[in-house]
Parts: sequence; structure tokens; C-alpha cells
Amino acid sequence: MQAVRKGIVGTVALWAAMAMPVMAQNNEAAPTPQEGQQQQEISTEAQGDRSSRLTLRLKDRDLRDVVNSIRKKTSVNIIMDQGIEATVTIDLQDVAWRQALDLVAEQAGCVVAEVDGGVLRVEKPPRVYFAFENTDIQKVIDTIAKISGANIVVAPEVRGSITVRLKNVPWRDALETTVKTLGFVVVEESRGILRVVPASNIEQDLETATIQLRYVRPNSTYVPFIISQYVEDKRPTGKLAKGEIQFTLLDTLRGMITPDVGSLEYIQERNMIMVKDTRPVVDSVRRTIEMVDTEPSQIYLDVRFATTTNEDVLDVGISPGGSGYTASMSLGQIPHRLPFDLGQGGWDDSIFASDNGFGPSASDNTPANTVVPDVVFGALDFTQVTATLRLLKKDARSEIVQAPQIVALDHQTATIFVGEAVRYAQSRVEQGQAGGLLQALEEGDESPVNVGFQLLATPHIVPGTDKVILEVIPQRTALTGTGATGLAPAGFDVFTVGTGNQAGTIALPRVASSTLATTVLLRGGQTAVLGGLKSKTESETITKIPLLGDIPVLGWMFKGKSRSETNTTMLVFITPSVIRSPEDMHTQMNQILEERMKDFRSNLAQQRSAIFGNGE
Repeated sequence: MQAVRKGIVGTVALWAAMAMPVMAQNNEAAPTPQEGQQQQEISTEAQGDRSSRLTLRLKDRDLRDVVNSIRKKTSVNIIMDQGIEATVTIDLQDVAWRQALDLVAEQAGCVVAEVDGGVLRVEKPPRVYFAFENTDIQKVIDTIAKISGANIVVAPEVRGSITVRLKNVPWRDALETTVKTLGFVVVEESRGILRVVPASNIEQDLETATIQLRYVRPNSTYVPFIISQYVEDKRPTGKLAKGEIQFTLLDTLRGMITPDVGSLEYIQERNMIMVKDTRPVVDSVRRTIEMVDTEPSQIYLDVRFATTTNEDVLDVGISPGGSGYTASMSLGQIPHRLPFDLGQGGWDDSIFASDNGFGPSASDNTPANTVVPDVVFGALDFTQVTATLRLLKKDARSEIVQAPQIVALDHQTATIFVGEAVRYAQSRVEQGQAGGLLQALEEGDESPVNVGFQLLATPHIVPGTDKVILEVIPQRTALTGTGATGLAPAGFDVFTVGTGNQAGTIALPRVASSTLATTVLLRGGQTAVLGGLKSKTESETITKIPLLGDIPVLGWMFKGKSRSETNTTMLVFITPSVIRSPEDMHTQMNQILEERMKDFRSNLAQQRSAIFGNGE
């Protein structure tokens, strides 16, 4: 008894000694609260997208919680069989959600099966452990049926011997592999009944299915065309035959149909597809449609096209004007009494006038009827002298900001144009009936000219992420002509055509354009500078009188100097936002309204301050 007691104590001590290092190791490897929080995480860049890619850092997480989290993040219908209890520890980085689901289920000893309607089912099927050597295939199938409890019907034509060694394999995989080895197939009927038949027999059991399309549709017979020099005209040149449609998906599905056996038709009025073929082919067609016919995402594009101009002008000196210095004198224009002030009792009164004030040298003996005119001593007229002292420093700043905003479907080209179309004429010379030359006016070959701002963009969302590959072309055009006659509207230049009596004038537009064409990769909500252009223009003008303006130092009294410097900067900003649900659209619109209200309140405050002051 004592020996037994000592043996038990020794065994317990040995176990304790073995367990201590393990416990110490576990204590060392135990994650901190922060590390544990990072491990209990399932994240994705594309929330609610069926093409999402997942990052999983899980430790001892319940399988049902993991499956529910994947279902919410991918918006996929996933169900689980009752009675499945398992935990999962896994670390995956940026993998497809379906692959992540399969790996998680595999670690828990489960499989993911696809049922009707695209619903995924996580189940834990029985696994087979057996070995058969040169055994009749029907006996092997019967053994699998007993282990799994499945309803399996075997056709009489299914015969042959097979050698099988399987260990820890789901029974359905074991059945499929076993019958396929001898050239047979498994056909699943309703109520989960499985039939094992020769491959040639399934062509006799054709199945008809009707599949409703939701988002995918044929190309419209009306093809909108975007007028832009950067877009190729891809409108079909030929006409479609009566009843013919352009539908690339339909062509793909028809290539999957069994030749001379199946058929596939499209009902355009209901946007439905009817397929008749073997069960495997019908299932393949249905899976293809479910993969393609998904709700497309949208992209909200916010573009800011900013142009700033800073003009510095320095004008210093004495400018004689465009015609130079001019001077003239004309007597009798402006009478002056300077330097005399008659009639005020000064010394000049005694020299030039008598006491009664009648003109110079007048005496009291002058007859009463004698009229002595007033003497005009001089008249000066310097109105033609245009010399002006100029000392001017001007600093002018201007900013033009255009902010078009547009929502586009994924992979669809969209454009927005804000401006006006300006038409203009051109001159054409033709010979008249009398043999002379006549000038005729007609609309210009490139008329009208679109003046304003145009944005053309084609977004492509990277599947499973919030990244957008964006092909974007912002273009800004403006009329910059300097015609100053009544014939030329603003922005046009005036040209003279013809000679002699046939001479005439014509106004043509001068167009300045700023365009940028690029392809960029951006994240949703990220603002990027697409490009910028900075230009600097300097000019200096000196106006002077010949010879006099060349005198050192004193020459500045006869010349003026004007220097101008203009800096122009153009920047294009863009911010894409991915919209995958009505909630995203609602959030985006609220943000836009908040920005508009903020701008409105800011402008209102500025106007109130300008009218009433800032209260200081």
C-alpha cells in the first residue's frame, strides 16, 4: 500500500514538474490586453461588398460569432447547422472572404456547401475512415450511405471494382471521388436525394430553370455619346436586326450549354433567362449569374479646379503720355491780372490806372463819352501739356474655383459640363454672277465653341477594397480675345478680310484651354492633387522723350518706367468616395449639405461685417 502511495505521489510530482514549464511558457506567451484586442478582430476595407477581402486575427473565438461577423461584413447569406460547437484560432491577412470562410470552417472540422438561391451553409458532415481493396463499387457506396445517413440511389449500370483508402474525409467528397474514378456522376435531386448514374444518362434527365436578372441588362438601343475630343466615337455603325440585342452575358452563358442537348433563351420583357440542360450545367449557369448579377457600387467625385492669378505692377517716373509733351499758347483765353492786383490801393494802381480805375494812364480830363477798354495783360493755356508724375504700385490677386461634383456607376463613364456654347461665323469668298468676287459668311467649321468647365471620368473600384482606379479629364475653356469694336463680342478678336472695296471685318473667338488627362489610384475619401501648372510673365516698358530722357539723373524728369509681373497657378484636386449602400449615399449627402451651410454662414457673416462693421 505504501508503495502504491509513493507511486501515486511520484506520478503527481512528475506531472507537476512537466506542467510548470508549460504554464510558464503559456504565461510568457499570454498576450497583453492590447494584443488580445488586436487578435480578436475581423476587418475589411469594403464593408458590405460581396467582393470583400478580410483580415482575421482570432484566438479561441466561437465559430458562430466568426461566421456571423463574416456574414455582416460581406452581406452574404450564410447559415449554420444546429449543434455545431467549435472555437477558431487563425491569423489571415487580406484574403478573399470565401477563402477565409472555407479555412475557418475547415479548422473547425466543417465544410461550406452551397444551396439554392446562393445561400451558403456551414455544416459538419460525418467523416469516413475505411479501406477497400478490389471491392465492388456498390458496396463502397452502400458503406458511405450507412456512415452518412444520406439517401443514395444507385443505377443498375453502375458496376465495377475499386480500391479505396480514405481517412478523415467528408463523406460527400469521398462519394464524389469514388464514383468519378469509374466514370460515374452524382446527381442531386430534390429533398437531398442523390443518384449515382453513368455520365451518359444525365443527358436524358434535363432540367429547366428560370433565373431572374436584377442589375445586369442588355445594352440599350439608345447609346448616349459624350462629345469630347478625348472620347472616341464608339457608336455602332451598323443597325441591329429586328429582335437582335447586344448582351455579352448572354453570349457567355450560351457557350456553357451542352451542344445539341441544352438551350438558353432570354426574355427581354421580364429580364429573365430560361435554361434547359443537365443539372450540373444549370447549376453552373446559376452560379455564374449570381457572381455577375450583383448590385454595382457608385463613386461620388468631388473635383476642385483652382486658378489663382497674382499681378504686380510698378509704374514710376514722369510720363509724357502716348503723344509726348505738347504745349500751346492762346491770348484771350484765360485773362490774368498777375502779377498786378488793380484797384486794391497798391503801387500798381498809381502806375497803370487813374483814381477812377479806367485803364492804364487814364486821366481825369478824359471826355465822358470816351470808352477805354480794359487791358488784358495776358492769357496762358497749358491744357495741352500732358506730363504727369506717376508713382503707382498695384498688387492684384484673383482666384477662380470651379467645383463640379458627379456620381457615377462603377466602370461607367460620366461627364458634366457647365458653361455655354458660343457660335461664330467665318468668311468665304465666291464668284458672283457678274464675275466679281463676293464675300459670304457662314457658320465656322468648329462652331460652336464650348466655353466653361467639363469633367469626364471613368471610375473602376478595385474589388474587395475601397480603392478606386480613376480615369479623369478635367478641362476648362474661356474666351480671351481683346476685340474692342461693336462687331466683336467679349472674348473675340477682329480681323480684316479682303482688300479695297471688298475689305471687311470678321470676329473670331480666341479660346484659352487648361486640360489634364490622367489615371490615378486613390482610396475612398482621399484627396489628391492631380496636377498643377505655374506660369510667370514679366514685362517692362520705358517711355521717354528722345535726348532729354537720356540725360543722367535729370533724364528721369522726362521718362517713365512700368514693370509688370504676373504669376498664374492652376491646381486640380479630386476626392472620390465609394457608395455601396443607401446609407452611404445618405451620409454623403449630409456631408455636402453641411459644407454648403458652412459656406453660406461664412458668406453671411462677411456681408454683415461689411455692412455693419465688426463691432470694434
